[in-house]
Amino acid sequence: MISDVLFAAFGLSVAALLLTAALSPLETLSWWAGWTEDELGDITPPLTSPTGDRKRYIVYLSGVASLSGEFLLPREKAFIRRLHQKFPDAMIVSDVFPYSPRGMPLLETPRLFDRVWRRAQMLKLRERQSLLHALINLRNIFQVMVSADHRYGPIFNQGAASVIENALINHGYVRGSGAPATIIGYSGGAQVAVGAAAFLKARLRAPIDVISLGGVLASDPGLNYIRKLHHITGERDMIERVGAVMFAERWKLMGYSNWNAGKRDGRIEIHRLPTMRHAGVNGYFGRLPVNGVSNAERTLEEIAKLL
Repeated sequence: MISDVLFAAFGLSVAALLLTAALSPLETLSWWAGWTEDELGDITPPLTSPTGDRKRYIVYLSGVASLSGEFLLPREKAFIRRLHQKFPDAMIVSDVFPYSPRGMPLLETPRLFDRVWRRAQMLKLRERQSLLHALINLRNIFQVMVSADHRYGPIFNQGAASVIENALINHGYVRGSGAPATIIGYSGGAQVAVGAAAFLKARLRAPIDVISLGGVLASDPGLNYIRKLHHITGERDMIERVGAVMFAERWKLMGYSNWNAGKRDGRIEIHRLPTMRHAGVNGYFGRLPVNGVSNAERTLEEIAKLL
């Protein structure tokens, strides 16, 4: 009897997983069709005073555990603060939600599971693990897959580029000024950054650089429009390796793929950090000192060298 219940529960879980995967492109397609335009509202941050003389603009895209650009994990918030201290002349934009072509956070109405996401947010801010965490991750992972998809990706990435462009302009970026923009994408955020690069470069009329932090990346056409991609990966980051295996165009035998062509001509550089994992206390933002230095400090120093 118990085995029957477990089997039924497993079957329902698989069915729910397949249904979620099948419906993942729906938000992208509905945005493209204009069906959700009235629901969107004003998603832009408050306008800041013009800061077109900034030496650099940096956009941070969070990982797949993200609910909203305004609610980062405490480790991420601490990292962004240190990045501000390291580069006081830079405008750092960290309030972008990359897992929606409209940039609409999961906490915004009229989403169907609004109460579920709010409960997940409360647990997340307390850094408590739960089944809801897996639900958030799963939902956003499927959006990363949409971004990497050859059919739906160009639509999703065009929307993501609009969201990033809007955030930059509302933080003082002057379109056409030629000021380079650097996008730091953590985990799935790196794929969104690469996918949006082609559209961003055309709209901003400026060079686009991407720093991938444990990024799960496809061999995206956007790689051809990036001035430089620095792919930072931890030696013990098993999640990052999923992308290298799952996306066949990243395999070495696919010599003429966008990824391998970028590596050959020097536009893509790999940087490996010892002992680091993908997330948690031993992840890129881990604050636990190891030999007197935390992983967050090592990550920050590596990014500072690249910037």
